[in-house]
Amino acid sequence: MPLLYAGIASSGIACTLQIIAQRKVEPSTTALILSMEALFAVLGGWLLLGEHIGIKEMIGCSLMLAGMVVSQWPAKRKRQLAAQS
Repeated sequence: MPLLYAGIASSGIACTLQIIAQRKVEPSTTALILSMEALFAVLGGWLLLGEHIGIKEMIGCSLMLAGMVVSQWPAKRKRQLAAQS
């Protein structure tokens, strides 16, 4: 039963919804959301499974989030400058 669930729900349904959503979202936004998978996994483990998150893990999550957000800033600024021209 767990294998069927993993195969159908996790792989089949999740991948199908991901493909459909990627058609309607800007590529840079999609990349940002998909790169946050590890961050969502940590938060899910903490909230749903009651896992202990130490200071090192919190700093790591913060650095990952900051890196993802900062990596998208130049592209957004270039689009704004191009739109003004």
